[in-house]
Amino acid sequence: MLRGSMRLARDEGIGKTPAGFLRGGEVMDRWGVVALADEPAALIAAFVAHHLDLGADEVHVCLDRPNPEARDLLAGVPGAVLHDAGDDGWAFSNGYRPAKHLGRQKYHASRMLAETKLDWLVHCDADEFVLPTAGESVAEVLSAVRHGASWVKIAVAERTHLDDLPAADIFSGVFRRPWAGFNARGGVIYDDAALALLNKGLCGHNLGKCAVRSGRGLFIGVHRPMREWSGGGRDVSYDGTAKLELLHYDGLTELHYALKMMRRALNAMAKNPPSHAPQRQLQFEAMAGAAHNARALHAQWLAAKVIDAKQARVLEREGVLARFDPQIAARTARVVGAVDLTPAGFDRALLAHEAALFARAAQTFGFDPAPLVAA
Repeated sequence: MLRGSMRLARDEGIGKTPAGFLRGGEVMDRWGVVALADEPAALIAAFVAHHLDLGADEVHVCLDRPNPEARDLLAGVPGAVLHDAGDDGWAFSNGYRPAKHLGRQKYHASRMLAETKLDWLVHCDADEFVLPTAGESVAEVLSAVRHGASWVKIAVAERTHLDDLPAADIFSGVFRRPWAGFNARGGVIYDDAALALLNKGLCGHNLGKCAVRSGRGLFIGVHRPMREWSGGGRDVSYDGTAKLELLHYDGLTELHYALKMMRRALNAMAKNPPSHAPQRQLQFEAMAGAAHNARALHAQWLAAKVIDAKQARVLEREGVLARFDPQIAARTARVVGAVDLTPAGFDRALLAHEAALFARAAQTFGFDPAPLVAA
């Protein structure tokens, strides 16, 4: 049960502030980002740098476990705020750490919304990157939201790989949007293996994330705000889908995707496992079942994550494929400095960061990550 102190802070308007800075003679709203993260330091640095370079005043990363390397990379970067999970003593949950990852996401996002002095807070994951798509800045998009609306939806565009070509960095690729016509017309583009793994044409979620206005007594869930900590009161007034995209890197590399599926398969074995869409459940069940077979794992990667040029052209005609150039590596270099964002470098860091998880997957499923590591 959330303590009343968070609710009191919200009701008294703490975090409510006049609109922020001047741009082109107009006063613009100030915005920030919050994420719960347990990723290699390079990804956290890129996530922070990208959003700061887009104009975020603050990027709050709540580290689900200590990450000294991420702290070193971001030390002294204005606007980068790293928190150790529980550094507030879990004050708003009576001192108890939420057991589930989704619960900790909600906790940290809601806590930051209660405390912020910014006008808006975007909640997303560390593998999700906001991008304006209509020639306006994020601040301009949010400043244009009608005052009566307390949030806007940020629609998802999921990164996929074109022709499984070698990538210059972990952010290369094209982007698939949710496809309303997938069930009716997906068979024109995809074979049976891919059709079984995709939900509305995506591997991961198709719900998007949100930007929430501060000072209105709200809590932030995984995908949208609500008036009640328990999850009730989801009918919060909003202004539709913003002119922003949420670039979702659901698996930065082939190894990263495989490990995500192994983690979900392990979680499914626990008491009260998280629920997933049938297609997502099939992804992690199939990968865990074939964990000892590198060829089968690669075949699933191709089915779920890779399209060819002909498929890309058809998806473009359907209006569900985009070729964004978010320049994440360049933004990272500009804000943070030299960071290894190559697939090989990321996989090396992932093997070290997730050594215990790799060991569990090996012991439980016979998973051998070596054939999937980027060269």
